[in-house]
Order: sequence, then C-alpha cells, then structure tokens
Amino acid sequence: MTNEMMKRRNDLFDAMNDWFSFPKNFFDDTEINNIMQADVAENDKEYTVKIDMPGLDKDKIKLSYNDGILRVAATRKSFKDESDKDTNIIHQERSVGHIARNFRLTNVVANQIHAKYDDGVLTVTLPKQTADSSDSSIQID
Repeated sequence: MTNEMMKRRNDLFDAMNDWFSFPKNFFDDTEINNIMQADVAENDKEYTVKIDMPGLDKDKIKLSYNDGILRVAATRKSFKDESDKDTNIIHQERSVGHIARNFRLTNVVANQIHAKYDDGVLTVTLPKQTADSSDSSIQID
C-alpha cells in the first residue's frame, strides 16, 4: 500500500513537472558540484590545486591569495552563437554569470605562487613557508 501511495505522489509530481517545466533536479545540488571541480594535493614543499574551467578565457579568471585563502573567480559574459542567424534557440544549457571558490591553504609564500591555464584546466602551485602572511595577487601564465 505504501508503494502505491509513493507511486501516486511521483506520478502527480511528474505530471506537474511536465506541465510547469519544473526541473526534476531543482533540489539536487549535483549540478552545482560539477562546476569548477578541483583536486588539491600537498607535499612537504607545496600545495597544488587543479581546477576544471573549460570554455573560459584566461583573462576572465581572477586569482588572489589573502589571509591563507586562495580565491578563484571567473566570469563568462555572453555567448555569440553565429552558427544559424535565422533560427531561434529552443534550448540552451551554456551558462552566463560569475562563479568563485575559496581554498584555505595556510603557510604559503604568497609572492611565489604560480598559476597556469592549459586546455581548460587551471593549475595553481603554492609553495609552503614557515611563517609569513604576506598577500599578493597572482598572474596566470
């Protein structure tokens, strides 16, 4: 009986979803987790942060290191789809906007941080130090 009640609820939700075009994964944050996926590695000498940022121009990515926090921010202004000027877009999944992530990585020599952007992957190398809290902006190669 319980399974029948749950099935009725799901059928009703699916019907409402079709009517209102409400995304089924509205409350699911897996799409948010797929943006700027990162790997952070550490050894005795440095931290290495690799972040997937496909489709972004290098000059639209901003990095900074302040108070033990690496901040990575990016902006995508617009898409110019010139492929078919006579047709209206009926579905679009590419996003426009601003996104940022912070990574707490302490004991870093801020003026020796190195960043490289290649094939949609941003790699930031943060050399470790013993004690210094100097802050600086970071240039991307």
